[in-house]
Amino acid sequence: MAVVVGFIPTEVGFKALAAAREEAEQRGGPLIIVNVLREGISEDPRHANDQHREIARDLLRGSAVRVEFRQESTQDDIADVLLDMVEAEDAELLVLGVRRQQDLARHLLGLTVQKLLLSANSEVLVV
Repeated sequence: MAVVVGFIPTEVGFKALAAAREEAEQRGGPLIIVNVLREGISEDPRHANDQHREIARDLLRGSAVRVEFRQESTQDDIADVLLDMVEAEDAELLVLGVRRQQDLARHLLGLTVQKLLLSANSEVLVV
């Protein structure tokens, strides 16, 4: 069954990617990596650029399952994009990397993770 990982190019994001690879290999894959771009925001540290994608590919090289990297754009809720991907792929697991932050970003991240935990039609692994 498919494993979907919501990927951001941070230390915790790469840890989530490694955990997702392990889960996908145990479950028989594939591994779908999703980086969500916010439309109208050009400089967002959550957006994976070519260098980030190459680092991710290196980390996943030699994986025992098919790996697919997708960048999706949205003006809406990032959680909705991930939920739609879980449904479209009939994913068995959604993997998220969560880190502690202090400010409005922490509050927003909390809302996104809460929505994913409560709404996903799959298991959710928080790294």
